[in-house]
Amino acid sequence: MTKPVPTRERILQHGLALMSQSGLTGVTLGLLADQVGMSKSGLFAHFHSKEEVQIGLLRHMAQFANSRVVQPAMRAEPGLPRLKALVKNWFGWAQRAGLPGGCPVAAGLFEFDDVEGAVRNEILTMESEWRALLKQLVQQAIHRGHLSQRLDVDQFVWELCGIYLSHHAAHRFLRAKDADTRANIAFQALIERAMPAPRKRKAAKRPNKTDRR
Repeated sequence: MTKPVPTRERILQHGLALMSQSGLTGVTLGLLADQVGMSKSGLFAHFHSKEEVQIGLLRHMAQFANSRVVQPAMRAEPGLPRLKALVKNWFGWAQRAGLPGGCPVAAGLFEFDDVEGAVRNEILTMESEWRALLKQLVQQAIHRGHLSQRLDVDQFVWELCGIYLSHHAAHRFLRAKDADTRANIAFQALIERAMPAPRKRKAAKRPNKTDRR
């Protein structure tokens, strides 16, 4: 027999899809209770405030994304292959995972950019940890000689995150059909600029005059 899903887990599963489409601010206790098919008071037994629901959904989303984006990429060879695998999984991950509204964290960066509080702090922590992971993978690629030793890692990660956010805006707001293609072209260009400089071939040694006969 299939093991029943715990109520809290069921709430988070329904809330994740709702958050993807309506944003964090659009997830209300009443709406979520209707989605799950329970009373608002019953929902309060698991989450005591809208803020607690939002933080719970963000943490649930992190686990959800980790199993689809990070874990599969970690099976790739360390260095540039692993970085490329992660980015391939990352771009458009929400749509492939059945979240038609896109990445909730990408949306949350704008929803809570000037709203102080625990939810903003949670998003900030998640974004900081993600950028730290990207930085770690870039540094591994440098260490293995896949990327230039002179590469500005912080700038590389900054531009990479910019590509992701541009992809998010193009896909969600502009509904551009070429969003995936353009994001991949931009990432490839970023990689090419970060590659080690080609080694100059040593000039053929010319014979000395004394060697001529």
